[in-house]
Amino acid sequence: MLRNYFNSEFGKYIVYNNDQNEGRITDIIKFSQFLDDEFKIHETLLSIQTRKKSVNEEYNHFIKKLYKDEDDFYKENGQIIEDINLILTLIIFSECASFNPHLILGRILFTGCVSAKPGSVAEDIVSNFTNNESGSIFYSSHSNCNGIINWVTSEDLQLLWLDKENLHSAGKDADKYFSDFYKFIEIAIENDLGVISGTNMNEEVLKLIQPPLSVEIDVKELGLENVINYE
Repeated sequence: MLRNYFNSEFGKYIVYNNDQNEGRITDIIKFSQFLDDEFKIHETLLSIQTRKKSVNEEYNHFIKKLYKDEDDFYKENGQIIEDINLILTLIIFSECASFNPHLILGRILFTGCVSAKPGSVAEDIVSNFTNNESGSIFYSSHSNCNGIINWVTSEDLQLLWLDKENLHSAGKDADKYFSDFYKFIEIAIENDLGVISGTNMNEEVLKLIQPPLSVEIDVKELGLENVINYE
């Protein structure tokens, strides 16, 4: 499957240096053996990022060593992680997700408009739209990289909906975005779907993919200013 997508028409636009595809595919397969069942968490990166300071260890030494090990991990595996993120967007939107419709996420737009009660189930789930767990090979909404941030399953969206009284707009200026987000989640739940968040997605290519599923909505009729539905 990897080879087919790397060499596909869309793959040539999304993943660069296609003359090196075979080596990159081999590296991805080797690297993926250390990922968890959800294909998110790398065991080595997780062990680095969750490391605890020993009793007799100086704090400065602990932090310096942690940052160095984390930096070394990314220096060694950065290109593989980038390749996974690029090709995975193509695979996901070709095999199991639709690029339409999508909610504008933004670097700080989402967190500046959507809020939840601290410690609530809603807060825990909403944080997954822009952040990821320790050890994740995916990016945050503040990243300049291209690829996946995280995904929230249909089951988690159901839990979010059950706790929606703890979900609220971050302020008067955020009401419209929050309302659009609320409706977007409602549409996903009605269709028994989860959601995927990404950063700097290659819209010009991804919007051309024939989606494996269809969620047809009229954003104008619904008044959704922050939801895009490419024609």
